[in-house]
Amino acid sequence: MSENNASFPHFAKLSISPVLLIRFCSILFFGLMIGHMFGYPWASSHLPQEAQLVGLMKTTDFVFAGEHQTYWGLYYGWGVLVGVLLFMTAIIIWFVSDLVRFAPRRVAMITGVVSLVSLIGCCISFRFFYIPPAACFAVLCVVLLAATVQLLRTEK
Repeated sequence: MSENNASFPHFAKLSISPVLLIRFCSILFFGLMIGHMFGYPWASSHLPQEAQLVGLMKTTDFVFAGEHQTYWGLYYGWGVLVGVLLFMTAIIIWFVSDLVRFAPRRVAMITGVVSLVSLIGCCISFRFFYIPPAACFAVLCVVLLAATVQLLRTEK
């Protein structure tokens, strides 16, 4: 059988461009942000003990960094900040995909770092949170790693 035969599977034909992989990951980060924000108020109050805990977080005042604050204020502010950072990451990753044709190896360094951080996000989410964000971070890690490998193989 000839290698040029159309029925012969070519794995190179199955590869997806790094730009599409990176943009897919941008959309996944946006999805993570949406999922995170839909989790507001990031606390359960179904049981009396849970409602009591949330109430205590909202009313317990302390001084943090020289300012009066409540535990709820820190907890709520951190939750909003995580949403904003996920949104920013989605935007930056999308814009980074535009740089592939100019500096593929530099983009590979960026996608490699984000892939590693996504692996860490997967582990943290699996340990402390829920399966859906852990799975999303796992997909981000693998897809960005695939984009990184493709970009490092690019001759420029």
